[in-house]
Amino acid sequence: MPSPAPNRPLSDAEVDALDQFLLYADVEESMTLDMLDGYLHALAVGPERIPQRRWMPRIWGEDHTDALPPTRDAGEARRMVALITRLYGSIAARLEDPRGAVIEPLWSSFEDAGVERDDARIWACGFLEGVELCGPAWQPLLDTAEGQEWLRPLRLLGDENPGPGERGLSATPAAREKLSHEIAQAVLSMHAYWAASRQAADEADDPAS
Repeated sequence: MPSPAPNRPLSDAEVDALDQFLLYADVEESMTLDMLDGYLHALAVGPERIPQRRWMPRIWGEDHTDALPPTRDAGEARRMVALITRLYGSIAARLEDPRGAVIEPLWSSFEDAGVERDDARIWACGFLEGVELCGPAWQPLLDTAEGQEWLRPLRLLGDENPGPGERGLSATPAAREKLSHEIAQAVLSMHAYWAASRQAADEADDPAS
């Protein structure tokens, strides 16, 4: 049987399998699915192409150095790495779609007084970790007013130490949902901002260029 295309979206069953692995396998310090999804989005929209050998280990824990998760089942470990690789590929493919870039984030929702509300706090934590992984490359954008505005909803939701007077801006379910709904456009704006930088990196890595 041929291998799935590297950018084919995960099926619902594959998403569930990855979710359960991250929650319950021998990877207690690993990211959760929503944090992983935010992390991979940051890698996909950023200014440079990060080799998988550099970004994969952090999924299993800050001090982990191996691309494979620390589990006793080597076959399952390889299968989960393959699913994560495809998840990243599908995120990048949606962002590079010639018909128009889109994101389909996998973040949480919670019931608030009978109302189902989006809550991207953990997703935003993952995105900020992806930014931190290649912080110097991101700095030119973070130094601009537009970059700070785009990062604002992610920072307010995902930063454990918000600035003075900012903690209350994400204190309620309704406030977190409002910030969550600002993320998609912010991510698309950051993706567009770094387009030329990514293209230059791709051309530099292309031996035919």
